[in-house]
Amino acid sequence: MPPMNRREAVKAATAMIGGVLITSNGFLIACSRDSTKPAGKVLTLDDQSLIEEIADTLLPTTPSSPGAKAAGAGAAINLLLSDCYEPDAQERVVSGLDEFRTMCRKRCGDNFASLPQKEREQVLREIDAQAQKAGPTHYFGLVRELSLRAYFSSEIGMTKALRYVMVPGKWVGCVPLKPGQPAWA
Repeated sequence: MPPMNRREAVKAATAMIGGVLITSNGFLIACSRDSTKPAGKVLTLDDQSLIEEIADTLLPTTPSSPGAKAAGAGAAINLLLSDCYEPDAQERVVSGLDEFRTMCRKRCGDNFASLPQKEREQVLREIDAQAQKAGPTHYFGLVRELSLRAYFSSEIGMTKALRYVMVPGKWVGCVPLKPGQPAWA
């Protein structure tokens, strides 16, 4: 094989780069991910904001502590659901959120986030009553559990809602709480 001259090397390199550029668009489109769903997560951004609104209704802001939305419960719930729960539980939550969304639109004529606080609480009480009758197969028990886990494992939940002491003193098994005093973390 004779040695390649500069002109042939430039032609070969141009052809190779041109081929890569022409075909890369198809590869990039095929490999693109759904922009509505964070990478590696179960919930879409819309589902994540809905579950955060539900968590914020369950754990609202009070004078003594911020609510679930301030604690960033939506992203934490998405992480917990994606990394720590089985696929059947993940599917149950996703389909339950779709069912919840359509129920809110039928019943209230609007989405859950735009409802006043009293109506939100009433909707969640009704869903909770249905969940109590349906048992552990209903999605709402799992949504409530995820909300509590996400909130009370956050910095806000541990330090503002609970009494967190980084280095506690001696262990005392039974400590009476005064009225309004938060529980220990």
